Amino acid sequence: MTTPISRIIGADICRDGGSYSFCFYSDDSQWYEFFLRTRAFENAAPASHFPPVIYLGSANDDKVVDRLSWDDGRNFLDGVEYDNERFRELVAIVKAEGKS
Repeated sequence: MTTPISRIIGADICRDGGSYSFCFYSDDSQWYEFFLRTRAFENAAPASHFPPVIYLGSANDDKVVDRLSWDDGRNFLDGVEYDNERFRELVAIVKAEGKS
């Protein structure tokens, strides 16, 4: 995903028990979702979350743009300034490679 963020929509924790969502518009005028899916329902999961995925529109639309490694996720979020508690939690999870 090389398209830069032009406007942040929001960041929040999902009702599924722990997935995180960071939504934004890019300079291509499209809406994207940076999504961290929870592993809360797996037995003995090695981490709290799966690596990040970027979707066109909502994760519920299942239009995958990019599956990121933890390093790619850190690089993507590096320099994004957004004063939001859930965003800070999302960034911390990505920095910890899914271990919260």
